Amino acid sequence: MKENDRERGAAPKGFGVGSRFSEGPAREMIEYGIKLRIEEAKYTFPHELWNHKAHTIMLHEQGLIDRKDTRKILKALGEIEAMGLERFPLDPGKGELFHNIESFVITRAGEEAGGRMHSGRSRGDMYVCSERMILREKILGLIRDLTALIETIVSVSEKHVETVMPGYTLLQHAQPTTFAHYLLSFADRYERDIERLEETYQRVNRSPMGSAVVSGTGFPINRLRMAELLGFDGVIENTRDASISRDFTLEGITRAAIFMSNLSALADDLNIWCTYEFRMIELADAYCGTSSIMPQKKNPSSLERIRYLSAIAIGNTMTVFAQLKTESEQLGDLEETGPVAWQTYDYAQMGARIMRGVLSTLKVNKELMAARAGANFTQATELAEAIVKEKGFPFRTAHRIVARLVRDALAEGKSPSEVSSEMLDRAAVSMVGKPLRMRDETIRKVMDPQYIIENRNILGGPGKRAVLRMLKGHERVIARHKQWVEDKAARIERARHHVSAIAKKLTKA
Repeated sequence: MKENDRERGAAPKGFGVGSRFSEGPAREMIEYGIKLRIEEAKYTFPHELWNHKAHTIMLHEQGLIDRKDTRKILKALGEIEAMGLERFPLDPGKGELFHNIESFVITRAGEEAGGRMHSGRSRGDMYVCSERMILREKILGLIRDLTALIETIVSVSEKHVETVMPGYTLLQHAQPTTFAHYLLSFADRYERDIERLEETYQRVNRSPMGSAVVSGTGFPINRLRMAELLGFDGVIENTRDASISRDFTLEGITRAAIFMSNLSALADDLNIWCTYEFRMIELADAYCGTSSIMPQKKNPSSLERIRYLSAIAIGNTMTVFAQLKTESEQLGDLEETGPVAWQTYDYAQMGARIMRGVLSTLKVNKELMAARAGANFTQATELAEAIVKEKGFPFRTAHRIVARLVRDALAEGKSPSEVSSEMLDRAAVSMVGKPLRMRDETIRKVMDPQYIIENRNILGGPGKRAVLRMLKGHERVIARHKQWVEDKAARIERARHHVSAIAKKLTKA
């Protein structure tokens, strides 16, 4: 850079050009490297500006930048903030967003002032800081959407506490249950997803600032103050660990992928149940698509979308695993993990919102569900238990007797409602050599799916009392999660406003 350019505050074309480098980046490096990093600015822009302001304030408080230079830097950053990402002149020839911002600040404030903004800091700690700031917001956003999804599940379940349906294992009829009990099993899964996200948040929301790269800095900076200004709960102490490690990103993306796997399981079930062969549910038209050639088609496009978003989330998790499977100081590899995780959280939020819409508009064929519940010997376990209770047989013996009864009934074309004490006695004689002589009234009772469900009021069972208790429990948990998210979000927002207020004060003449 020429001396007269330096006096005018002009910034060099490309980071390091004229000092370490004799020429700017190659066209391929710009097209296939820097431009891709610039695209990440849609995520990082507000966080980088926040970081620049906070770091400048901290340097001023530590006596490392005087009031006049601090004012110039903060005023230039304010100009950038007012422009927004859409109007800010990003030049790939200068490098990624960080270099463009620093170049603009130096152009506006002069290098004597603007060149001090980066004191005691590296792109290393700044990038990983942005990753943490973005990921914590993504976590809070996903928790909000998960909480809303659970609320929808609870609302739908309240309408189906007595909607009897067959339970399935391996797509075969298992035992009778209710649609409410079925849905609440997913509410439990998603609450565990929230718990995992909340736990991960505690590790994500720690500041790396001041660690620079590996060994920190010789400037007397205040790392705890930076953590406070950026809304973190504390610092990552070891400077090498703080600036290099990305296990928090891996943990974060894994949490999102687990949720998407749980969500895909529900989508797969509903996808089967809305087929002509099952017809137990019907999706609202708004969540379906049709065929360009077959006019009769009503495709469950929303569920398909959830399933392949889940596949992307799982694939992205493997990508981050691969990116981190390197020597611990490959910063380029490490920095690529953030955008993969952020995109995955965007997809997870999409999936949660789509499923919420699907469930809130779902049509349930109660009559068909009830008929299916009693059509294919889902009552067999209850009959075996009745034999144990009334006749004192070991459960395994009763299991064998009922299994033989089912086999004989199917061979004779008998439905569960047609099972009699005489049929049960024949099965018992063939298996244990003597009849059971149970009353037909008892058999009719235990072969009624509604009766079975009424007697499943153990903790967590599908009985009405048990389900109503679970619904109340979910309502309490929902309220707790909402409060947790709002408390964390409010803390971040207070820090943001605090930095803006200090910056505004310092920019006054």
